[in-house]
Amino acid sequence: MKINFEKRKGVDIVSLIGRFDGNTASSVKDETMEQLNENTSLIINMKDCEYVSSAGLRVLMIIAKTLKSRGGSGVLVEMSEEVGDVMEMTGFGNIFRSFKTIDEALEFLQRGGEKC
Repeated sequence: MKINFEKRKGVDIVSLIGRFDGNTASSVKDETMEQLNENTSLIINMKDCEYVSSAGLRVLMIIAKTLKSRGGSGVLVEMSEEVGDVMEMTGFGNIFRSFKTIDEALEFLQRGGEKC
């Protein structure tokens, strides 16, 4: 898995590229948590994430809890249908709001967004 970080309009964007599974979850957690030390708004771009395992879901839960404890917001964007189905079936649709584009997510977060 490749992890890219960028910042737009004061919001961190984490792009996950590849499989988010037991082999990659630890590095995603470590690198993302390091970014969260500086910001409480986060967009997780799932456009090129082809698979999410239970280990990946666990990391997303840790990120959500961290954001919530800081009064922050996190959203998911550009999920494939398969990944979106996994999020809905596991209840993550109730934890993270999802958007079709980064611009929609940025607008939501800049208006104050819902908290995780």
